[in-house]
Amino acid sequence: MEKILVSSCLLGQPVRYDGRGHAILHPQLNLWQKQNRLIVFCPEVAGGLPIPVAC
Repeated sequence: MEKILVSSCLLGQPVRYDGRGHAILHPQLNLWQKQNRLIVFCPEVAGGLPIPVAC
C-alpha cells in the first residue's frame, strides 16, 4: 500500500506560523489515516524554524 505525505498542520497539529493547526475534515483523508497510509511531516519544523506559541 502506498504511503501519502501530508503536512502535519493539516491534521490539526499546532505547527503553523501562528502556533495553531488547521485540520482538514475530509472523508478521504480520514480513510487514509485509518489505513495508516499517512506520513505526517512539517517541512518548516524539519528545516529548523521555531513554532510560535498560540495566543
